[in-house]
Order: sequence, then structure tokens, then C-alpha cells
Amino acid sequence: MRKPELTAAMLIFLLSCMSTACRKETEREPKGGPNTQSRSAVDSDGSIHLSSEHVQANGLQTEDAVMQNLAPTIAALGRVVARAGGEAQVFSPFAGRLVADPTRLPHIGSAVTKGQVLAEVEQFVTASEQVQFAATEAQLQSAFQQAQQEVQLRQTELNRSRQLYEGGAIPLKQLEAAEFESKQTEARLEGARHAKAQYEAILSEQNSGPRRVPIRAPIAGTVVAADLTAGQQIDSTHSLMTIVDLNSLWVEVALHESNLSLIRRTKSLEFTTPASPGRTYMAKLITIGNLVDPANRTITVIFEATNPDGSLKIGMTAETRIPTGPSTRVLLTPASALLSIEGRSAVYVETEVGVYQLRSIITGQRNGGKIVVTQGLKEGEKVVTVGAGTLRSEALKSQIPTEAEVEKR
Repeated sequence: MRKPELTAAMLIFLLSCMSTACRKETEREPKGGPNTQSRSAVDSDGSIHLSSEHVQANGLQTEDAVMQNLAPTIAALGRVVARAGGEAQVFSPFAGRLVADPTRLPHIGSAVTKGQVLAEVEQFVTASEQVQFAATEAQLQSAFQQAQQEVQLRQTELNRSRQLYEGGAIPLKQLEAAEFESKQTEARLEGARHAKAQYEAILSEQNSGPRRVPIRAPIAGTVVAADLTAGQQIDSTHSLMTIVDLNSLWVEVALHESNLSLIRRTKSLEFTTPASPGRTYMAKLITIGNLVDPANRTITVIFEATNPDGSLKIGMTAETRIPTGPSTRVLLTPASALLSIEGRSAVYVETEVGVYQLRSIITGQRNGGKIVVTQGLKEGEKVVTVGAGTLRSEALKSQIPTEAEVEKR
């Protein structure tokens, strides 16, 4: 082959190789550059840039950090219970047959008034039973007199406590405890008076044949438990129903003894329940107990809450916050915005439209669905409350090398 022909053949071969290489490179690289469609832009400072479509698709939401007045608090779990004198069980005064119109028998949820006839018990009284009734009447009379004496004693102590308090000799807490004890004894006296009156009514109607005695509601309230059927045989030990005054309930809080000094001036608390996490209830202080539980070193503190709509139920868990000092101005942000990164708290802040920056913060106490921020955030900054996890994923994806970057290495 002559030299010009050889040179032309070599040139054609080289051009063919270059064309093949270009086609392969084009096949490896998608249109629009390497991986531009699968990544969000991330600045050197970690700020993430998202298009409005990306923001909407991921449902990102923000909320301003705000300054509010907030008192320091102690968080503690409590339990909703009936107040003293606000719960009563209904018993038959003696064994017999329950007589009632089935359609009128109170059931769970029924509202009853004090003294309302709930049912009747029918009994045939023998001579020996009449003797027993007389003995029972004597016992009830004795219990009533004892309750009267106790009320008089507690009233005397209360009057003395009031004088000492007015003279500055005792604190308000001690006076309130005396008032609480006085109310308790009055409630016991009322119960003894009711039982005595019911037995006196029974004895006044005694005869040798079958008789019916009404079973009355000892207090006004709502039936929360019922176990009675028309015609059933009952005795005096069987609880027929439980009635609770749901208009006013107590919240019992087991507070560690080390925290007692912090609540000396506490008059009330706020609490929420798992059933209504977005609703805050208020309760006023009734009394601080005087007995420390030896097992867990806690003292029972009792608060009273009104319950006009019946949303509070007996036995509910109360997530309480007891104030321990005066209110101060603090910066609050939704707790839902918090991320935990390597053991530290952080949030994403929208610095401008579509631009999100990760910010390390230092937090304080929680207040319902919000948390105090003591460092790292300013009032008015927009914090991502929904979608922070998505932003974190975008940031982590930016640290993964692309296929082109891997090939270059």
C-alpha cells in the first residue's frame, strides 16, 4: 500500500473510534447534566434550596418562633378521682328482693338527685330480724353521735387555726388543711345522718308481713357503675350502684418530697389528658398531704377541677404542670419541629422562600405542644414544623457521591 493510502485509512479508523467513545459517554450522562433531577441544591453552609413544587409535594409547613410569658413549672403525672363526699355506693339496708320498674331503673350515665328513689327492696321481717334491726338502729345512732362529736372537735380546731393564722402564727397551708379536715368530718356526719334516717323510716313501718322499703340516692350525681336487676335477690353487702358528682373532681398528684419547697406558693395548676391532648384544664390547690410514701418518697397533693361538660372521667391520667415561680418572657417553638442529631437538638429554619437552614438550638422546659428555646433561635424566625425529616434526608442525600463523581475518582 502506498503511503497516502495508508495515511487516509488510519485517519478514518481514528474518526470512527472517537465517534464510538462520544456515543458511550452520551449514554452514561442523562440530559440536563449529572443527577440534576434527583437532587436538591445544597449550599456549602448546608442550606437546602427547594422549588415551590418540591415544597408543596412534601407538605412542608412552618411556624414563627414567638415570645410569651411563661412560669417555670414541674411536670408530674396525676390521676382524676372523685372528691371527698362526691362519691357514694348504694346498698340495700337488708336482704330481700329488688322491686322496680325495669324501664325506670337507673343505668350507667343516668343523672340522679339526692334522695331520689332508685328502687325498692321487699322483705319479710321475722321476730329475730326485728331484734337485729333494733340493734342496728342503736349502732347507727351511736355512729351518728360520734360523727357529731368529731364535727364539733374539728370545728373547734378550725376556729383556733383561723385565729392563729390571723395572728401570723401558722401558714395558710395549715389553715387550709384544717378546713379540709373539717369538710371531711361534715361529709361523714351527713352519711351517718342519712343511714340513721333510713333505718328509722324502716322501723317506723315495720309489721309482721312483707314490706317494701325504698332505696334512695345518698348524693346527687351520675351513675358510673350499676349492678341491679328487677326481681333479683340482694343483701346488705352487695353494692347496687356507684354515684359520683362529676361536676367537680379532684386531681391527685404524687410529688417527690424534694419538690415541696418549690410549690409553697402554688395555688393552681394546668393539666391535659390523653383523651383531649389539645385541651388544657385548670385546677385549684386543695391540700398538700402530710404523709411521705416510704417506697418512692412522694407526697400526695390534691387539686380540684370543675367539669361542666363531663369530659373528665374518673381514673383518667392527668399530665400536670405545677408553677414554681413568677412568669418571664421566653421564646417558644412547636415541639414538633425538633430534630435530634448526634444527641443535640436542632430545627430547620426557612431563611428565605424555599431555602432551609439547619440550626442547632438549646431547649428548656416544655409547655404543652411547645418548647422553650434558650439559644440558637430568634423571635419571628420561621421554623419547619412539618417535613423537617424530609429536609434532613435531602441533606444526607447530598453527601452521597453521584455516579459521575465516583467514576472521576
